[in-house]
Amino acid sequence: MSTSAPSPERSLPIAPPPWTCKATVYVFSFYHSSSSTLPLDIVYDPLELHTASFSSEKEAGKFTGGLGFAQIFRYSESPVGTYDELAILPGFFSSVGLDGKKSKHSRITGIWVSQEATLMNGRRNWNIPKHLARFSFTPTDASESSPVKVEVYRPEPSSTQPFFSATIHPISYLPAFPMSSSWLSYLGISTCILQPPLPEGDPADLVVGTKDWKRSDPILKSKRAKIVWIDMKQPDEDWKNWEAAAGQEEGDTLLTKHGNGHENWWPGMRRWHLGMICENATLELGEPEVLLE
Repeated sequence: MSTSAPSPERSLPIAPPPWTCKATVYVFSFYHSSSSTLPLDIVYDPLELHTASFSSEKEAGKFTGGLGFAQIFRYSESPVGTYDELAILPGFFSSVGLDGKKSKHSRITGIWVSQEATLMNGRRNWNIPKHLARFSFTPTDASESSPVKVEVYRPEPSSTQPFFSATIHPISYLPAFPMSSSWLSYLGISTCILQPPLPEGDPADLVVGTKDWKRSDPILKSKRAKIVWIDMKQPDEDWKNWEAAAGQEEGDTLLTKHGNGHENWWPGMRRWHLGMICENATLELGEPEVLLE
C-alpha cells in the first residue's frame, strides 16, 4: 500500500503560472439536472462551505447541473514536485459578468492534495480551493490488469475512515486511445472554469485567501487513455455508522468523523461506473483571467 501524507515542514516555493504537469489520472463523469440538490458535505470543504461568497447561490451563482467529474491525479512532475490530488467538479454554475450578461461555467468546488506547496500555490494562482488530505493507493505496484483502490482521508492521523474511496478495475481487452479535454468543445461543453474568491483559512500563509474571481482553461492530454470500471462502494463502517447516527442533531460529531455516510459516495449514485485512466498525461494550467470586483 502506498500512502502520501501532508509535508511535516513548511518551506514553500512561489510557483506562478503557467504550469505544465505530468500525471496518471483517473476520471469518472456523472450528470445532474438543474433541479438536483448538491450534497454540500461532499462537494465542499468546510471552510468554503461556510463562506457565502464561495458557496451561496446569491453570491457565487446557482448550480445548474450538467456534466460533472471526479478526478484523481498522481503527479510525477510539477513546478512544486510530486503529489496526489482529488478534484470535484459537480457541474455548471450560473453567474452574471461585469457586462451584466449571464453565463454558465464549470467550477472546482472541492479539491484535496497531499502536499502544502501545491495547496498554497493553487489557491493563490487560480482560486482553486485546495486543502490537505492523506492518500492511499493499494497495491503500490499494480500492473495494467490489476485493480487499484484509492482512499482519501482527512489529514489528521486520528482520521481512520476515508471520506472518498474508489476501486479502479482495468478492462484489459479494450485498446488505448489518445484524448484531450479540449475535444469536449466539439460537443458544446466548455472546459473553462470560473472560480469565486477564496476565504482565508488557518494558517493564513498556507490556506491563502483571494479577492477577485478568476477564469482559466486547464487542458488535460494523454496519448494513452483507457476505459475502466470504477467501483464507488464506500467502506461499510462509513455509511453504517452514518445510518446509526440518523436522527441525531445536525452537526453531530459522529457524522463528521465517519465521512459523508452514502453507500456509493454520492446520494443515489449507482455502485459501478465507466471511467477512464490517462497514463503519462499532461495537464496545462495557464495564466488565469482575473475578473476584478
